[in-house]
Amino acid sequence: MHPATNGPPADQRQEFLLRLNAATPRVIVTPALLAANIGMFLVMAALGIHILGARADEYLRFGANFAPLTTNGEWWRLMSSTFVHLGILHLAFNLWALWDCGRLAERLFGNLWFAFVYLFAGVAGSLASMMWNPQAISMGASGAVFGVLGALLAYTMLQRGSVPPEVMNRLRVSTSVFVTYSLFYGFAQNGIDNAAHLGGLAGGFIMGSIAARPLDLQTRRAGNARRAFFAATFAAVLVTAAVRLMPDPGRIYRQAIDLQNQIEVFSAEDKRLSLAFQSIVDQTRTAKLSDDDALKELRVKILPAWDEAVARLARVELDAKAPARKDYELLLRYAVAHRDMIKAVADTLEAGDTEHEKKVAELRMQAESALKQYQERQKK
Repeated sequence: MHPATNGPPADQRQEFLLRLNAATPRVIVTPALLAANIGMFLVMAALGIHILGARADEYLRFGANFAPLTTNGEWWRLMSSTFVHLGILHLAFNLWALWDCGRLAERLFGNLWFAFVYLFAGVAGSLASMMWNPQAISMGASGAVFGVLGALLAYTMLQRGSVPPEVMNRLRVSTSVFVTYSLFYGFAQNGIDNAAHLGGLAGGFIMGSIAARPLDLQTRRAGNARRAFFAATFAAVLVTAAVRLMPDPGRIYRQAIDLQNQIEVFSAEDKRLSLAFQSIVDQTRTAKLSDDDALKELRVKILPAWDEAVARLARVELDAKAPARKDYELLLRYAVAHRDMIKAVADTLEAGDTEHEKKVAELRMQAESALKQYQERQKK
C-alpha cells in the first residue's frame, strides 16, 4: 500500500478506511471465532463447568492442552485448547481483545490469511506451553490473540506508514491493558501460562511477516501463491520440529498412574497386614497365643506377605525428576522399615535378647517418621 498522504489526519484515516474496505470488504472470521469461543463456553457451562472457573483437570474432557495426553495421539488438543476458557473473566478479556484488534488485522491480511495466522499462533502457543511445562494443563485463546498482535506488529514494521497513527494509538491503549492483564493472569492462575502467550506472539509475528501485503489490490494479489506455499512449509517444518524435540511427558504421566495404582494396592495390603500383626500381638499379651505360635504366624504368614508388598512397591519405575518421586521414596522407606520392624519382632521372640528389642524400637520410629512425612505431603 502507498504511504498515507500528508493531508489532515481525518483525510488520512478516511483514505485508509476506503483502501481497507476495498481490500477486505467483509469481516467474517473474527465474529466466527468469537461465536465458536462463546459456544464452547456455553456447552461447558451446560455440562456442569462453573462459569467462574473450575479445577484445571475438569477441562480435559473439553479439549484442554495436557502434554501427556496431547503427545499420546491427541494432537487435536493443540487447537481445541484455544477455544476452552477458565471462567467467564478469562473468556471476556480474550474476546474483547480479539474483537478490538481482530477486525483490523482481518482487513489488513484478508480473511483466509487472518484465519491462518490466528490458528497457527494458537498452535504455536500450545506447543510452547507443552515444551515449557509438560505437566501443566493449559487453555485459552490468549496465545492466538497474542499472535494477532504479533502479526499487526509485523505488518506495521514491514508496511511502514501504511496505517495512520490515529488508528494505532487507539489500539495501543486496549493492547496494553490486555497484555498486562494476560501476563499477570499467566503468573497467578493455573491453566494459563505465559509460555503460550510468548509462543503465540512469536508465531503470529512470523506468519504476519510472511502474510503482510500492501492494501493496493493489484500489488496485493502478486506473489500470493508463493507466500501461501512458504507459510504452509514453514508451519509444517516448525510443528514437526517442535513435536520431535518434545520430551516424552507421557512417560511421567504413565508412571504417575502406575504409582497411584500401586499405592492403592500397597495401602490395602498394609492395612490388612497391620491388623493381622496387631491381632498376633494382642493374643500374645493375653496368653491366647504362645510365643512359638506367634513366631510361626509371623514367619509363615505375615513376613512373606510383607516381603511381597515391599518388592512390588520397589518395582515401580519412576524417573528421578518425577513430581511424585519424593512421595514414593518416603512410602518405600516406610514399607521397608515397617517390614524390618516385624522381622526384628520375630527375631526377638526367637532369641529373647534386648538387642533385638532396641532394634524394634528404632525401626518403629523410622517407619512412623517416614509415614508422617508422607502423609503431610499428601495434604499439600
